[in-house]
Amino acid sequence: MSYRLSRDVIDLGQHLMNTRTGELYEVDECGRTLLSNLPTGENPPEGEVFDFMRTEGLLVDPSEQKDRGKFLLQLHVLNACNLKCRHCYDWKNPTVTLTYEQELTVLDNFADFLKKMEMDGEISFTGGEPLLYDHLSELIDYAKSQDVFIKPYVLTNGTVPPNTKILECLIRHQAGVQISIDGTEAIHDEIRGTGNYRKSIAGIKKFLSVGLKVSVHYVIMRRNAKAIPEFIEAMEDIGIERVNFSCLVPIGPGAQEEMLTPSENREVIENVALLQRGRSISLLSTRPLWYTVGSSGFCPVGYNTLTIDAAGQFMPCRRLPISLGDARHDTFFRVWFGSEFLQKIREREKYVQICGTCPQADVCGGCRALAYAVTGDAFAPDPSCLLACKM
Repeated sequence: MSYRLSRDVIDLGQHLMNTRTGELYEVDECGRTLLSNLPTGENPPEGEVFDFMRTEGLLVDPSEQKDRGKFLLQLHVLNACNLKCRHCYDWKNPTVTLTYEQELTVLDNFADFLKKMEMDGEISFTGGEPLLYDHLSELIDYAKSQDVFIKPYVLTNGTVPPNTKILECLIRHQAGVQISIDGTEAIHDEIRGTGNYRKSIAGIKKFLSVGLKVSVHYVIMRRNAKAIPEFIEAMEDIGIERVNFSCLVPIGPGAQEEMLTPSENREVIENVALLQRGRSISLLSTRPLWYTVGSSGFCPVGYNTLTIDAAGQFMPCRRLPISLGDARHDTFFRVWFGSEFLQKIREREKYVQICGTCPQADVCGGCRALAYAVTGDAFAPDPSCLLACKM
């Protein structure tokens, strides 16, 4: 256990004050010794004083608990990017973004939500390009200062060299880093701009060199589907341990790109499963439809995830642009329990066509973002599923 003083508590020397309740607690010599040992991890806390401080909420243990569920938040910290990718879901139009102070309040509200839900958290900091955001390290530090376990991830295109400050922050909190690569050098640069493949590879190598866990994200579309085997070889060669595949969602600039047909999509999934054999690199996606090759592909929308875009809008998923509320004045509780849309998603057998009553609903559920992008109806069948298209 890694107990520390709650962030709601101020150490006044002879007293501790809970800033939320106003309660004052006198600190005797035993309590002072206990507090002084917390940062070093020496002499694990125990005894009546420790039990009292823990019960009163003065001491907290924000370490991960393997038996607890996880809630996933994707937080878009800005709406600016240094690239203009062909398949992006966002036009990056000028918008009134959340201020830094409002983003801190979002993190406070998220921590309160996790504590009441008795869940651990994950936050994916993204954008736009999050490494362009001046306060990224401060946001990560603040998220990790909360009285509940939160694992930070940074989702980046890898072309912006990280400065010393952000690298030290990521190392300090053992943050995960995901970098987008969409094919071989020629295809990736066709999608994301000339020279950007090499910049992204250099970014991967930089993060790996300081001991960070780096995964790669690959968006599958007609333009790059045949490049997957060569791409996998390249990722293995530089030491990537995991690739996260997802299907193109044709919204924003990405609407100009071609999706695979359902039969082509299944063929790609099955071929990736074959490429997984005998390899240490992890390739099987946790997206819908990947249950067909033994992976867990359940769509988390409505069950354990929310997105907040740079404008502060709560969304079920960033590629499912349906506003559920505004983070400037709506709490996670109000959105999670008050949204009619999310409630209908949870009653999928009643509202979600075909996918909701499919025998594989508990391990798949279909992609609601794809359904919305193609048909305008988030409750329509997943248009990338061969089974749904035949029914």
